[in-house]
Amino acid sequence: MRYSKLLWLLLPAAMLTSCANNTESYIATADSVVMANDITAINSPSRKIVHTADVRCRVPDVYKAVDTLERMVNALDGMIAESVMENQINASQTIRYKADSQKTVQTYTTTAHLTLRVPTYYIDTMMRQVPMLASFIDSRTMQRTDVTLQYLSNAMKNEAAGVAPPAIADKKHGGIKKNPQQSAINPKKIDTVIDRRIANLQMLDDVNYATLRIDLYQPEKIDVLITADTRQATVIPFASRIGMALTDGWQFFKLLLIGFVSIWPLWLMLIMVWVGYRAYKKSVILTK
Repeated sequence: MRYSKLLWLLLPAAMLTSCANNTESYIATADSVVMANDITAINSPSRKIVHTADVRCRVPDVYKAVDTLERMVNALDGMIAESVMENQINASQTIRYKADSQKTVQTYTTTAHLTLRVPTYYIDTMMRQVPMLASFIDSRTMQRTDVTLQYLSNAMKNEAAGVAPPAIADKKHGGIKKNPQQSAINPKKIDTVIDRRIANLQMLDDVNYATLRIDLYQPEKIDVLITADTRQATVIPFASRIGMALTDGWQFFKLLLIGFVSIWPLWLMLIMVWVGYRAYKKSVILTK
């Protein structure tokens, strides 16, 4: 029982130590100036070659092509860095379909953009698969960039700055081994050293994983959509409009009548003026 408890206590520590060793081994490669093979040959395996490819093509169905490529990348232990798919509306027209509905007809083109990262030794497999999905290839570009000298420059600058490389050639047993002369980094140079190490690690990542940028599109298609015609739905029938007009006219007549009644003092004054004028006119005639 005691040994079992001790095992459970030591197991996490062993796992942490293993992870730390793997991390140290990974970071150590950033400062290594040792190459396993001669790099004078242009095809030397030790050269740091970054593989990139760009393809633009037409496919019968963008969604199926994207799904196929994404499944393939996952099967090859790669990564889908970016996957964008959208529909671009080219033209749209709306016409009346029935008394209460309308038909919208629009043409659209489906496009997709993929940024894929796969192990470098699978890039040829991917580049052979894309034409098999395409019905027309607009453009295809493959590029190999040699960053060996840039990688060595960063490593040698760190070494010249007083940072001993973590690995050196093992002349006795062959290969490489840990450098016993490796010392701590000068605090004044730590930022520069770290930047060079990160740059080298980025180069190693780009060397180990190729980057493919694929643009897909499909032939223009037509989409037909029938929707409710809200404008026609709000139109009032003729009989209802006649009834509403009669009602509105009656309401206007009542308001007009009320208005005339409300100014009865004015009517009374007008009557008095008219009666006075008639009386004055009669008196003038009698005096003559």
